[in-house]
Amino acid sequence: MTVDEARRSAATQIFVPSDVLDVDGPIALDSDTEHHLSRVLRLRDGERVSVSDGAGRWRLAAVTLSGKSLGLEPTSAVAETQRERPTLTIATAIPKGDRVDWLVQKAVEIGVDTVQFLHAERSAVRWKADRAVKQVDRLTRIAREAARQSRRVWMPEVRAPVPAADVLSTSLVAEPGGRSVVAGDTFVSIGPEGGWSPNELESAADQVQLGPNVLRTETAVLVAATLCVANYH
Repeated sequence: MTVDEARRSAATQIFVPSDVLDVDGPIALDSDTEHHLSRVLRLRDGERVSVSDGAGRWRLAAVTLSGKSLGLEPTSAVAETQRERPTLTIATAIPKGDRVDWLVQKAVEIGVDTVQFLHAERSAVRWKADRAVKQVDRLTRIAREAARQSRRVWMPEVRAPVPAADVLSTSLVAEPGGRSVVAGDTFVSIGPEGGWSPNELESAADQVQLGPNVLRTETAVLVAATLCVANYH
């Protein structure tokens, strides 16, 4: 088993600051993380945990139990994972309701590095500044959990909405009749369910198609992400 395979087969993964990761000795855990490992996951003595700083560095550690206390003892040196592909950004109009949670969670699991929300001309959902701050904070927690679950060692980013016009000149847009997604496509924008306006389509760097069917916004995000990631595997 390679070290990467060992990391992926660990019982779980946690994120810690870089200075905590580098310490030679027991890994310091905050109370929430210790509670999650001991009370939620109920890890047993000796089980393996992957510990990452979210910047590509990680090491393995073993669970140590002492009474009701849980600790982690490093079992490997700190390793650094090189990115296998360019970073992937998906910009997207905001879907209605809790579909936005599912969008972020699954996009991160697939491999999206940055989720940039957009206010398009035909957007039905728009966040005012105060709501955007709260939503981005909440969705960042969802992204972090998805990264932990999928054993990613690079922390994803969730960005507050910007006008679509601010990004389309450097982004591909998903649109029926566009070209196929190819290697090197690393920034794709997904429009609202009302579609892109003619002005937005004209301003985009290029257009890519995601298949023959009409997709909901959150479905289109996952299809675009999958097609982009698949070009590097």
